[in-house]
Amino acid sequence: MWLNQQTLDAIRLMAELAARWPHAAKAADLATATQITPMNVQKTVHALGRAHLIETERGRHGGVRLVRPVDAITIGEIVRAFEPKDCPANFLVGSDRDAAISDLLFRAHRGFFQPLESATLADLEKPLRRQKIARATAEAAARSGDLPA
Repeated sequence: MWLNQQTLDAIRLMAELAARWPHAAKAADLATATQITPMNVQKTVHALGRAHLIETERGRHGGVRLVRPVDAITIGEIVRAFEPKDCPANFLVGSDRDAAISDLLFRAHRGFFQPLESATLADLEKPLRRQKIARATAEAAARSGDLPA
């Protein structure tokens, strides 16, 4: 199963929000951090809000934040908010002749989602946080003229 670009953007945005949990982030900061265009961030944030995965607050102190802790949001929830809800084999359900094909495709569809349902944003957040710390350390060393050992 292929995922569309907006689904991939949503996962990246949610992972970035997980790294900032429980704090909110400005959409412009999310665009910079994820290298997703501001327009696509806006569209994806809107869809994530409709799916009740994030909340937004307008104003100077507003921003975007997760509605639940990082270990309570699965990657499967994010994917299901952007991808078709049904297995692509649903048209075969009424046909006895195609029952074996239908069964195989349903099992494959369930198999695709199983690892996504068992993984949470916490699983993505930890490596992302380590990356950010390493990047910040390297940038600080470069500014001070020190080279990392």
